Order: sequence, then C-alpha cells, then structure tokens
Amino acid sequence: MFKRILAITVLVAGINCFAGSAVRVDVNGLKDKIAIKPGKASKGFKIVNCGWMKDRAKYAIMAYSAMNISKEWKEYSFSFTPDKDGIVQIHFRGAYHKPKGAKKNIAVWVAYDNITVTGTEAKNCDFEFVNQKNLFNGWSGDGANMVTGSKNAKSGKNYIVVWHNNPVYQSLKVTKGQEVTITLHAKASEGPAKEKSDTENI
Repeated sequence: MFKRILAITVLVAGINCFAGSAVRVDVNGLKDKIAIKPGKASKGFKIVNCGWMKDRAKYAIMAYSAMNISKEWKEYSFSFTPDKDGIVQIHFRGAYHKPKGAKKNIAVWVAYDNITVTGTEAKNCDFEFVNQKNLFNGWSGDGANMVTGSKNAKSGKNYIVVWHNNPVYQSLKVTKGQEVTITLHAKASEGPAKEKSDTENI
C-alpha cells in the first residue's frame, strides 16, 4: 500500500513539474498575406515561422520560451520584419500542452504586463486603461483575462493572464521593411484571479 501511495505521489509530482507555464506570442499577417521574417530573440526565447501551416507558414511566426518559466516577472523580447504594408495580429497566449493520453489540451496560464512595441504603434501596452465594457482598451479578450487593482502587476495595477485557447490580442499596422520589436514581461500564473491576486483561482 505504501509503495502504491509513493508511486502515485511521484507521478503527480512529475506531472506538476512538466505542466509549468511557458511564454508564447504569435504574430500573423494571414488576412493581408503579409510574409513575416523572424528577427532576433532574447536569451531563453526562440522565434520561428509556423511550419505546421505548410504553404501559409511564411505569414505567421511564433516566439516562445521553454516550459516552467519563473513565477517572478522576467523580460523577453523578439523582432520581426513584414514584407509589405498592412495589418498583422499579435496574440499573447500560453503553450499548447496536451499530456500523453489526454483527450484535449489543458490550460497552462501565463501573466503578461509592461509590453513595449517599437517600429509601429500599439495601444495600452501597460493595460492601465479599462473601457466601459471592462476590457482593456485596444485589446480583445474576455473578463477572465483581466487582473485589476493588483499589487502583483509588473507596473501599475493591471495585467493579463492567458492560456493557449484564451489569448489576448490586438491588430498592428506595419510598414514594409520596418522591423518591429516586442518587449514584454511574463511570469507563470495560476490563472484567473478573484479579488486582487493572481494566486487565487476563481
């Protein structure tokens, strides 16, 4: 009996370790057929075209970190260059995580705050302005993504929490040949918060 309990404990510990959060940011120019060339990425970050999209891979990139990121805020950055003028979408989400034997992917939450964008104009990248619908102005998402009035924000009092299937995103106007650099702060999160903390699940 003791061996069985021990085996279960070790298995659960292994699952919890593997299911850590990861940073993932997607950029796509699919609507305007804008090819996106990956640029530089900060240490611990990778940036690639989305190869699983086959003939559309050149229109989308993914910047991502390894799993099990810190529970403390850390800075990441990456850049890209569009091949023509138009609109691209940038999605802040978490890693796709589907454990072996699972029927669907599971929510692995990540928090984002204090984002800066150079090479184009972006709105409300510190998430401090909330509009009348209780969404951060300039971004699309839902109420579960929003953490407001928190002492745990990287800057100000607001930030977002997301996972792969529940991103926060906005559209950016880009210029042919103009490199765009995204700098962000991220940390592991336990998910949507009640009250003023990201350490309490709804």
